[in-house]
Amino acid sequence: MATALSSPYVARDEVPLGDASALFAETGHPASVNTLRRWCKKHGVPLARYGKSDHASWTKLLLIHSIEVDARGGL
Repeated sequence: MATALSSPYVARDEVPLGDASALFAETGHPASVNTLRRWCKKHGVPLARYGKSDHASWTKLLLIHSIEVDARGGL
C-alpha cells in the first residue's frame, strides 16, 4: 500500500496583499490592496486571512499582475 508523504519543509509562498502592493508599486505598475483583492477574485486566486490581513500566493499574484498590466497595454 502506498502512503502519501507530507513534508514539514514545503515552502509556502503566501504574502500579505499589503506587501505585494508595495512591491508592485516599485515596478512602475502599482496595484492597490483593493485592486489585488479584486484581481484575485476575478482570476480565482484563493485568499487566506491571517490576523487582519489577506494573504495570497506570490507566484499567482505575479501571474495575474502581468496579465492585468498587459491588458492595460503597459510594458
